[in-house]
Amino acid sequence: MKAACASSGHRRRKVFLFLAMVFLAIGVAATGHGKEIDDLHALILRNPSNIELNLRFARVAEASGIPRWALAAYERVLAEDPQNLEARQGIQRILRGMQPSFTLVTAQLGAAYETNPRLYLPPKRGELLGIGSLSLRDERYVADTRWRTSGLLAGQVHQKNGELNYGYAGFETGPLIDLAQAWRLHPALGAAAAYFDHHFFYSEASASATFEGSFDGALQALRLRAAYRKYDDFFPSSEGFYADIRGRFAALNVLGDGSIAFLSPWVLWSNISGSVINVLVTELQPGAYLEWGARLEVYKSLAPWLTVGANVSAARRSYRNDVVPGTGDTREDIIFIPGVTLIFPNLIAAQTDLRLDYKFIDDHSNDPAKRFTDHFVSATVVSRFDPFAPAMPVPR
Repeated sequence: MKAACASSGHRRRKVFLFLAMVFLAIGVAATGHGKEIDDLHALILRNPSNIELNLRFARVAEASGIPRWALAAYERVLAEDPQNLEARQGIQRILRGMQPSFTLVTAQLGAAYETNPRLYLPPKRGELLGIGSLSLRDERYVADTRWRTSGLLAGQVHQKNGELNYGYAGFETGPLIDLAQAWRLHPALGAAAAYFDHHFFYSEASASATFEGSFDGALQALRLRAAYRKYDDFFPSSEGFYADIRGRFAALNVLGDGSIAFLSPWVLWSNISGSVINVLVTELQPGAYLEWGARLEVYKSLAPWLTVGANVSAARRSYRNDVVPGTGDTREDIIFIPGVTLIFPNLIAAQTDLRLDYKFIDDHSNDPAKRFTDHFVSATVVSRFDPFAPAMPVPR
């Protein structure tokens, strides 16, 4: 019995010794610059405000896989030199490297009433429609690179005009690359397809580059995008390239605490052959034209249960091939869309809001046959969730 116990104890000591050697090897590998770090740390203790010593310490700590030590050193540098570029970039790099992976799904479902869904085509009669969307934003590390994937499913179902039923599916994916001064670049490749008028509508492939950063705590972004779209043979439009530049710039507290404003300008160039589809179902109309415009949105929280918003969009679209009958002028449209929003946060459940929207669409074209106005009011439930998060236990 004693021999068995002794043998068991001997095996445990061998296992313990083996594990200790493994952890020691891991520690040595992780801190291959261990002596250099110790020497630099001793020097910093005698002169903690020395910028060069702290930068050297931070570089070695990052190379050794100890980002928290490097972060502390970079912060000491900024305390002495707030504009030090290497320290600012180092902090940005480390904090982003510490960001956890996440998946955010936003589901929106509701109903709307539109007074003129056929726009400039008869008959002009209002109708109810169901609207819904499901969007995805996923960020995680692939090897040592932060990767973002975005996706969207959206659709409309009309009560009377079934030929206006519309569906869309698209995604983009690409890495996030750190740039100077707290900016980063998101190059992405994407694909999309749509359904309309009981037919496959179009397919497209795209490439984009988005520059995004933060100013006074608010996210700013500028996206350059080019795409090739091909319409189904059923429709008068054919295929071609289009490109756009879109910005989204935010400002906090423009109307006091709890407010935010967004300015979203854009320039769009389209060279899609064929005639224009007769309905305004997407932001991009097929055809050959140049469009420029902007959208301004302002939101303010009046109470924990109520956020109000107002918005206005204005755009000018100049067609190259569409000719106005009777005058011979090329077609030009000026589109004006004001709107208001009421949001009731967490009204139905946590992260589930009730949203009420109204917008008025006025397309003033130099072609009288293409002018129209339209009113659109909607009520939707918006829910945000992580599909991979563990479910909360139900209280008993």
